[in-house]
Amino acid sequence: MDLRDSVLKLFSGSIVLALVEFAAIAWFTQTLGTGPMGSFFVFQAVVGMLGIPIDLGVSKASEKQLSADGATGEILTTAACTKGLLMLPWIGALVLLAPRVESYVDVAGVVPLVVLGLLAAQSRGLTLRLLAGQMRVDKNAALKVLGKLTWVAVGVALVEYGWGAKALIVAYSAGRFATALGALVRMDLAVGLPSLSRARSLVDFGRYVFVGNVGGFVYQWMDVAILRLFVGVELVGAYEIAWRVASVAMMLTEAIRTSLFPQISEWHAEDRLDRIESAFEQWLQIPLYLTIPAFAGAVVLGREVLGTLFGPETVVAYPVLVVFMTEKILRSVQLVLGPSLFAMDKPSLGYRGSMAAIVTNLVLNLALVPQFGILGAAVATTLSAATAAVVALTYVTRFVDVVVPWRRVGWSVGSAAIMGLSVYALRPHLPTGWQRVALGVGAGVAVYALLLLAHGGIRLEMRGALEDVTGSWS
Repeated sequence: MDLRDSVLKLFSGSIVLALVEFAAIAWFTQTLGTGPMGSFFVFQAVVGMLGIPIDLGVSKASEKQLSADGATGEILTTAACTKGLLMLPWIGALVLLAPRVESYVDVAGVVPLVVLGLLAAQSRGLTLRLLAGQMRVDKNAALKVLGKLTWVAVGVALVEYGWGAKALIVAYSAGRFATALGALVRMDLAVGLPSLSRARSLVDFGRYVFVGNVGGFVYQWMDVAILRLFVGVELVGAYEIAWRVASVAMMLTEAIRTSLFPQISEWHAEDRLDRIESAFEQWLQIPLYLTIPAFAGAVVLGREVLGTLFGPETVVAYPVLVVFMTEKILRSVQLVLGPSLFAMDKPSLGYRGSMAAIVTNLVLNLALVPQFGILGAAVATTLSAATAAVVALTYVTRFVDVVVPWRRVGWSVGSAAIMGLSVYALRPHLPTGWQRVALGVGAGVAVYALLLLAHGGIRLEMRGALEDVTGSWS
């Protein structure tokens, strides 16, 4: 499998996934309202939270062992049996606490659907990892798109039948089962007897990736899980929608992280630290050229984007959207630097950054949410991102110099400020609704692009980055 071809396919798939999910959530919210959407997001948080001890790093360990010795049948059956055993006590807990779970999710009879969701999520996670272990990671993008399209199709059909929040919950399981089935079809499938020694080795290895799994859950769902303890599902729905809107600004950063990680690993193995330093200087600034104007755009047009695309009930999350756009600026730095510690064979330092972010997120959410609600949760998440970025920068600079071109970043800030003021002045003269959003965003992009590219150094940097990416994918 060619790595560059794999990265291109994964990046293309991520764009499709983002567009499909964004449009689907907008339609579901307009149709159902923020209450059912909030219940669906809380359901996802429950599945994600329980999925950590159920998986225990076994899926990643299966990928690692399969790529090393290729014992597909034994690894598949052992991993599936191990996950099944780990799931049993949690299913029992769900049944015993059924009334509390139903109240928490705010959906009657939801416990069987949570169990189904756990089975679907764990099946999807394991099969995709096994497919990657067979060096077929390039197939994952299409399978994820298949799963997302299945979620949308089943969700739309069941919403039309009047299922409400249950429509999205059932569709969630259908989408993940579709991805798992597709992975099994594309896999060199074999069946073998489960092995106790294999199970022990999977769990032993899985412990080392367990912290990373916890960190992923904390970043995605910890705030939602805690928030639901203090506010209704309607506010949870508005909050999570603001998060999804802000996350659009991170698509380029995610692609850079995916592409840069193996390259830094190779340069570190060859002791070419100068190349790593040059890459940091180039790729730290480029995501900021998108996240900084995204913040300015959210300040000026955030209300219109939420109200027009997702409905008036979501406008309450406008301050949350602005705070989340600040978080994305910090997160874009952390996503470039943090994974580089693993690429430079310093996983213990990378885990320290994850633990610092986890503790900060948990403590601040518990401190701020009871008093400030959804805004407190957004501030807690943003400060945890700041903590992760500072820790990553501190550790990375022990091994290489990280040069930030502050003048260019300052130019971007100035360009974004002028763009924001221009759109703000133009806004009263724009029509309402979709036209205001489209024209406002279009005008903002045009103004910002012209101002940003007026800087000769930035213009050359952007051109060089584009040539690097297209050259690496040609």
